[in-house]
Amino acid sequence: MRRTTICRSNRAALLALVAVPLACWSLLAQDTTQAAAPPEAQPEALTQQPLSELPATHTVAKGETLWSLAQLYFNDPLLWPEIYRQNTALIEDPHWIYPGEVLNVSGGGGVAQAPAETTVTAIAQGAPGADTVAREPTAPDTVAAVDTLMTDTTQLVIEEPPPAAADESYQTIFDRPRSGAADVQNTLRAYADQPYRPLRRGEFYSAGFLSEHENLPWGSVVGTTDKPSIPRLTDRASATQFQRIVVEPPPQASYHVGDSLLIARIDRDEGDWGEVVVPVGVARVVEVARKQLLAEIVMQFGRIHDGHMALPLEPFKDPGEARPTPVAQGLQGTVIGERDLHTIAISQQVIFIDRGRADGVVPGDVFQVYTGQAGAPSEEVRAVVEVVHTREHSCSGLVLTLKNPQLVPGLSVRLVRKMPS
Repeated sequence: MRRTTICRSNRAALLALVAVPLACWSLLAQDTTQAAAPPEAQPEALTQQPLSELPATHTVAKGETLWSLAQLYFNDPLLWPEIYRQNTALIEDPHWIYPGEVLNVSGGGGVAQAPAETTVTAIAQGAPGADTVAREPTAPDTVAAVDTLMTDTTQLVIEEPPPAAADESYQTIFDRPRSGAADVQNTLRAYADQPYRPLRRGEFYSAGFLSEHENLPWGSVVGTTDKPSIPRLTDRASATQFQRIVVEPPPQASYHVGDSLLIARIDRDEGDWGEVVVPVGVARVVEVARKQLLAEIVMQFGRIHDGHMALPLEPFKDPGEARPTPVAQGLQGTVIGERDLHTIAISQQVIFIDRGRADGVVPGDVFQVYTGQAGAPSEEVRAVVEVVHTREHSCSGLVLTLKNPQLVPGLSVRLVRKMPS
């Protein structure tokens, strides 16, 4: 097989032929992003001219860059994008300009109004982009211009940066710190702003009463319709609020959907005053069958289960904001007993008094429980009681103030405040 051999002289000639175009290209193309010293051919008088006498155009010479032209015409090398903006039709790539190109630099007079100190100070203070430009690799002929520029900055007074503006606050009223006095006022406002009520609906229905041997139309609670989610230790399941119960009404009774029932238990017999009725909740009829009612529990004061009694609910008459007025030599009576038997009486406990509607007693009246002779030094006030439920000859009182826990049957009571009739 025939082989072709290239001699060393031919190889050298080939390399020289390839290197010549590359050398010409490197001489023509110039990186414009680097600082360069003004060309030697540039007249010294041009750099000394005032801004108003600078020419409107500039012919690119060898070694010039947009950086050096911005320093020459605008007194700030960082303004080289302004020259590029005015010559976008001529400069295709801002990184390269070529000798012989005629560039428009007429905008320099309007841009170069800022003093040179501002530009140099910005570079010394680390303005955005300044440090990046200074650290870029530079051509050998541009090192002198960079060194000259950095040497000049050491002779200028470095201005302190202006203080940072205070950040705007976007705190809401919930984020702002509050003082201890404000917290106390907010807590007390919940109590101070409440409207006055001598008697509330829940106090009226949960008080309980004496039956006074009256034949009341009692029904019977069969049980709850909801299966308990937690197994219980006893077979008797308790119903809770918003659950439904089944009630067997008494014979000849007529109920309708929406009627309300008082669910109660019979606690004990109080002799001549009948049975003690203790309410455990209030239910509303939601469905009526032939012999049973389906009712939903809307208020609850205790455990509700099968065997409790159901009674048509007595209507509550709201006294509004009327206040009881003091009376002198008010109605006298005695304490029948406590609704819940306790060895020592406590506040918010219910006691029974032997005065009722027949004696003019109404809910909201206030009695004092005392011992000794009224008005004598031996008198001792043990409790202040507000009437919350009335029957024909008896009433139920809620203990408001307790000074002596011994509230035994037979203690004397007297009316000290009376609701307006």
